[in-house]
Amino acid sequence: MQARYVQIAEQIRGQIASGEYPIGGKIPTENELADALGVSRPTVRQALDLLSREGRLVRVKGSGTFVSQPKLVHESTSFVTGYREESRKKNRILRTKVVCLQTERAGEKVGDALRISAAEIVTKLVRIRNLENLYANAPVVYTTLYVPLRLFPEMPDMDFTDVSFYEALDSRGQSVVHASRRLEIVMPPAEVAAGLGVTMFEPTAFITSRGYTQAGQAIEYTESYYPASRSSFQIEINR
Repeated sequence: MQARYVQIAEQIRGQIASGEYPIGGKIPTENELADALGVSRPTVRQALDLLSREGRLVRVKGSGTFVSQPKLVHESTSFVTGYREESRKKNRILRTKVVCLQTERAGEKVGDALRISAAEIVTKLVRIRNLENLYANAPVVYTTLYVPLRLFPEMPDMDFTDVSFYEALDSRGQSVVHASRRLEIVMPPAEVAAGLGVTMFEPTAFITSRGYTQAGQAIEYTESYYPASRSSFQIEINR
């Protein structure tokens, strides 16, 4: 038999799903819920703590407990796919702001990631992306992409506002067939925090990715920042 606080959490989940407790709305206090459900306040607190950990509720000191927007589930950690394609599959409208598109020397970090000389010229593409009508259109990812110029010479002249980078590679027979990714939680640099509309003290999920062609050529290196408060990640493991 389920613990009472688990049953209460399930009941509140249902009330959120039905719209009885709408997103952004305030739910009753611990005392009000305890009286209505005939249980102790600590039992209610356990249920609310569980829902807060799930990201369904946010507790604001001095104001109360509110229904939060569910975290966005990103599948990029499980599959080799572009963000535009992932959004399309989920019937979401992706908006992209191109912050920077320029050529520069790779430098040691990018050179090592792409297995090229630090002096080689790469194209740098910086984008901020949001999904229409989600989180009040707040950005969901700030991403910086590097590509060796010699492998994609026309890239600096393209408009990536509405063009998928991965689809552009596919059309040139340079598809990414394997990616190596690493995720860590970091505080964002100032320019990233500003772009995402968060403070420098809000944690972000920082994912670095290296994409390889069928021939084993490293064709792209990407650094992406996702606001931790709005993001979760799907992991697929096969044996």
